This record gives sequence, C-alpha cells and structure tokens, in this order.
Amino acid sequence: MAEITAQAVNEFRKRTGLGLMECKKLLQEAGGEMAKAETLAKERGMAKAAGRAGRTASAGRVEVAISDDGRVGAMVELNCETDFVARNDDFRKAAATLADLVLQGSGTGPIDVAGLSGQAVGGAGKSLSDFLLDLNSRTGENVQFTRAARLSLDGPGRVDAYVHHDNKSGAMVSLRCPDDATAGSEAVIALAKDLALQVVATRPIAARREEVSADAVAEQKRIFVAQAEDKPENIREKIAEGKLNSWYGEIVLVDQVFVKDPSNKVSDVIKATGPGIELGHFARLAVGEAPE
Repeated sequence: MAEITAQAVNEFRKRTGLGLMECKKLLQEAGGEMAKAETLAKERGMAKAAGRAGRTASAGRVEVAISDDGRVGAMVELNCETDFVARNDDFRKAAATLADLVLQGSGTGPIDVAGLSGQAVGGAGKSLSDFLLDLNSRTGENVQFTRAARLSLDGPGRVDAYVHHDNKSGAMVSLRCPDDATAGSEAVIALAKDLALQVVATRPIAARREEVSADAVAEQKRIFVAQAEDKPENIREKIAEGKLNSWYGEIVLVDQVFVKDPSNKVSDVIKATGPGIELGHFARLAVGEAPE
C-alpha cells in the first residue's frame, strides 16, 4: 500500500473539503493518486456532501429516547435544510438512532456531540461521521447533528419527556423518588411528562433558585432597586425583593405556576404527588435555537 503523507492528505482536503480521515481513506484506496481519489469521492457522493456543508441547516427535529427502567433519558437535535426532509421517515429514524446512541452513553446534562464522532452507530458498526455522511447523501441536504442532552438517575426515580407535535422542541425531566414502586406509579409518570411539557412551554433556565448564578441575581436586584428609585428609601428594598421573587417565578421551574393548574405552583404539585418525590434536573432543546 502506498504511503500517504500528511501533506497529501491536506492537499486532498483542500480540493474536496472532506474530513481528514475520509481523505486519508480515499487516498489509500486510490494508491495515493489524487485524481483517482477524487473520482471515488464523487462516486460515493462525499464531495457533494462537503459542498452542502456551507448551506444553512435551519430545519430539523428533536427526538428522545427513554431507557426501559425509566432512569435514563436522551434527547437530540438533528438539523437539515428543509421541513420536507425533517418530516422524512428516513431522517426521523436517523434522529431516533442518535438518541439511542446518547442514551447508551454516560453523564447528565449537555453532551459534547463532537466527542461522539468516532463512536459506532446502529448495528452496522458505522462511525457517527460516516452515518451522518450517508444521511447527507441520501437526503441531498446539509445534515448536522447539533446538540444532545442526557439525564440519568443513580437511584429510584423517573425520567420522562415531552416532544411538541411538530418535533421542533422537546424537554426531559428527572424526578427522584423514595422507592421503585413510587417511581413506577402512574402519578409520577404523569408528573414527569407534565413537567417536561411545562419546560417546553415556559422555558425556565434553572430547576431551583440556588442554580441561578449569583451574578444574574445581583444584576436583576440592581435593576429592580433602580426602578424603585422614586419610592421612599425605606421600601425600595422590599419592592426589589418582591420583583425578584416574581422574576424567580418566571425562570425557576419549581417556582413557576403549574401550566395545567394555574392555582398551584410546580413545587406544590410535586409535593402533592407523594412524599419523598423531588425534582432532579431538566433539559430542553428547540430546533435552530442558540444555546442558553
């Protein structure tokens, strides 16, 4: 087999816009001949895929996967160029496959999608990079695996999700429970789904107050004090605290009004569902939305 130098790989990459590993593989198959390697790339549609990379992938879908025991959830955002492709069954199955990939991983919170590129996807053993390249070729659009999130519980509890009917947005919520019987109850499963719907509808930024950054709290309090400047000095602080509590009620999930029953707060609904049930974490994704 001809020796493929780094210089040759870089030169071929400049010509085609393909990834380094794809360039090296093609050059090896072509015995180091640039022209032959380019022919191979064109035959496989890889050069076309690279050409699409600069096009805006503003459409797409959100998919979720929940483990059989209900303790782990995964959610992904897969982007493409048009809603037509986003609704395509092939694209939907691909997004579901990616959700399963993240589900089998580890960690809780946002997932580094770039770090998954070498992992095997599906039963065929393809790398994630090759899997996406094939999807790119089949759809004829610029396909991007943009974001992913994973929630997991070490003990008894429930992770569940809600995805909007158009698959443009979705959320997952984890609940910690005192035992497996509670975690598997209809009430807890319904609560987890309802809270996931709440997250999609109200877009909180934190599960509880202590998760809001001290800098953000200080800045909001400064603004509210300034807004009360025309009030007597002895009540400005109280007015600012009242506005701060209202602000928490907008951005903190447990402090929000429960959307399915506005007469209660989310914290009250969790408490009423049963003893020992606590909110764990949540994650939300929306197609084309910048990370918060």
